[in-house]
Amino acid sequence: MPNPYGDVVVKAYDVSEKVMTTYLQGNIDQDFGSSVLTGNFGVQAIFTDQNSNGATASFAGTNPNGSPNIVGIPRRESTDYIDVLPSLNLSLRTDSDFVIRFALAREIVRPRLDDLRATLSYGTTVGDPGGMVCPTGRTCAVVRGGSGNPELRPWRANAADLTFEKYFGSSGYVAVQLFYKDLKSYIYNQDVPFDFTGYPIQAPGNDGNNLPIIVNYMGTVNAPINGEGGKLYGAEIAGTLPFSTFTSALDGFGITGGASYTKTKIQPTPGAPPEDIPGYSKWVANGTAYFEKWGFNARASARYRSSFIGELSGFGGARVRRRARAETIIDAQIGYDFQPGSALEGLSIFVQGQNLTDEPFVTDDPRDARAVIDYQVYGRRFLAGASFKF
Repeated sequence: MPNPYGDVVVKAYDVSEKVMTTYLQGNIDQDFGSSVLTGNFGVQAIFTDQNSNGATASFAGTNPNGSPNIVGIPRRESTDYIDVLPSLNLSLRTDSDFVIRFALAREIVRPRLDDLRATLSYGTTVGDPGGMVCPTGRTCAVVRGGSGNPELRPWRANAADLTFEKYFGSSGYVAVQLFYKDLKSYIYNQDVPFDFTGYPIQAPGNDGNNLPIIVNYMGTVNAPINGEGGKLYGAEIAGTLPFSTFTSALDGFGITGGASYTKTKIQPTPGAPPEDIPGYSKWVANGTAYFEKWGFNARASARYRSSFIGELSGFGGARVRRRARAETIIDAQIGYDFQPGSALEGLSIFVQGQNLTDEPFVTDDPRDARAVIDYQVYGRRFLAGASFKF
């Protein structure tokens, strides 16, 4: 039996994009004494034509059993736009194995496909006049809805990166990177005014005095829109240190990893406190201790990220934002590559364990961090495998 509710009817949609990219690039290769400057500069022009077919969940009377008859009225929306993306990449290499990298670019990230859906569902909220002055003694309702936005533009940012790298030995290095992004356009959900006059709407019935509930058709639709004014900046340090750098007795042992600090800020509503950009932790660190010699390889890794705003699946599959707690994931692997001259030359085998501490994914109730909404345990995962080269 078909599900008659509007939020189900509008889950059927399709999104298509036609993208054409043209670019012009120039390369740089110039000696400066004992140093060499390399890189490139150029510009891309990206032409985008995006379309979506969906439906408006419309009230079409009442079924014989008294339930609302909701039908999907086809809805098609489309738009096209152009992004011009200049960029500059420079790398200065010295004869002392020191490298300085610098980059400037205009960057884009395309919207999520479900944000581009051409769908609209709506209904009445009784007791909420929606800004209308409700007559004394009467009950009012406002029409509110939710939709996608096929006219969304990408996330856009002006970005700058500066990296200092020092190489030593045959495979060791340390690098420090500074990064900054000035968000010119980002995507967030907001209630926007919408006139529902002329849309078929199920009458909310009568109030306690048996008088018809007054409906305010000047309502709102919660939809993804493009905002302006955000920042993302921070620093990262990374490196690889073979212990043979200090003594040949430790040949084959080493560590690799890095840590980063990222600060994000957007302000969707003027005058409201700034918010974190979803998906970004302030602190992220990872490290691996390894041994690789005589065909043997073993490594243990740890990955940490501090709390962050995550986008999760809520009721009915709708996306909701919640703060996820910090987590640490530990993995390990051991393997062996059969050496030249062996009867099994070319064969490699390994055993791997993932999430060895069975770290849970936990989100907090925004009203009280002591209350937990999600507590998801995925378990440990063990794998074994082999490969053969010939």
